[in-house]
Amino acid sequence: MGEYPVSVSLDEALALILQHCAPLPRERIALEQAEGRVLAVDVVAPEDIPPFPRSPYDGYALCAADTVSAAPDKGVTLRVVEEIPAGHAPERALQAGQAAKILTGAPVPAGADAVVKFEDTDFAGDSVTVYTPFHVGENVVPAGEDIRAGNTVAEAGTVVDSALLGVLAGLGCAELEVFRAPRAALISTGDELVPVDAALAPGKIRNSSVYMLMSYARRCGAVTRQWGIVPDGAKPIADAISAAAACSDVVLTTGGASVGDYDMLCRALTLLGADILFWKVRIKPGAAFVATVYEGTLILSLSGNPSAAVTAFFLLGVPALRRMVGRRDEIPQRVKVRLARPFAKSSPNLRLIPGRLELRNGMAYLVQTERQGNGMLHPLVGCSLLGVLPAGSPPMAAESEIEAYWLFP
Repeated sequence: MGEYPVSVSLDEALALILQHCAPLPRERIALEQAEGRVLAVDVVAPEDIPPFPRSPYDGYALCAADTVSAAPDKGVTLRVVEEIPAGHAPERALQAGQAAKILTGAPVPAGADAVVKFEDTDFAGDSVTVYTPFHVGENVVPAGEDIRAGNTVAEAGTVVDSALLGVLAGLGCAELEVFRAPRAALISTGDELVPVDAALAPGKIRNSSVYMLMSYARRCGAVTRQWGIVPDGAKPIADAISAAAACSDVVLTTGGASVGDYDMLCRALTLLGADILFWKVRIKPGAAFVATVYEGTLILSLSGNPSAAVTAFFLLGVPALRRMVGRRDEIPQRVKVRLARPFAKSSPNLRLIPGRLELRNGMAYLVQTERQGNGMLHPLVGCSLLGVLPAGSPPMAAESEIEAYWLFP
């Protein structure tokens, strides 16, 4: 394998990982399957929305020039020659002195350039009287008011959300070209782990981290597969990584990435002859991290401690998956926040503090739990921010302003 960097900065780690990530191949999918997927090409509107000038009210379509002399004490009476319900095209063009009864959403007929509401008229039989002059375009929704034909509706790299689904449906886009979803395999290592439905024996804990990581990976657009629990041992871990890598775009492992006698990750990777990009990152929590490429598949090996694993995944795994899925915003956005509580420790290395976003008097706060630790799960419940304390930071008082990664806006 040769030499590899040890204890790199966060920026160095991210650069090394992203060098081995690229958007996955494109595929065409049905519109109803597209929510959360990422567009692989720009979508250009083939037509106007709305496709014709329409009425926003129930009323009468007319020619504004016919109403110039209208006044409260002297109405202008027009002959009603047609009724146009929504969903029906006008059958004739209006002539001078004519009007058409029109319902909300119906097309405005040729010859008409304004609409008067029902309640602003007197109508009887085949005539309608208006008492105010109208200007051209009044109460008419023009064709293309929402979207003009030829305009770019969404660029490649855009995540398809609920509103975009509606826009694309309105344009007749029954299929979309998107990037293929990454296939992520998750391998849990450690003799201490048992399945979630197993009874606990002395010295055992349930495999909890994998469920968090699977969920977060899916929120990045990945299709996940849990590969099971692998006992401590270089050969079993190597075999599991080899099998998972053969059918995955990225493999996430937990446990064994530190320096203990039973931490077998690096030994397993040596057996495989994998290309280790780096070992350890100068962050807390999450320093125990190994990034590897094995037969073209990216292997991200995280700590066995839940908080450390999730922190490293947020910082390094999320950008990798976002690049694979074709997103333009691969790095989570950083925002300025204030600490809701003091943080009593100094930070020799870059420190990340999980917490939730809370708005107080128009200010954004990071609300962290009072007790936090690498092996603790509950500080991550409701976590939407990762506060960033630069290396060398002293203890922080409440109300201190810091930056934070906004994880899943």
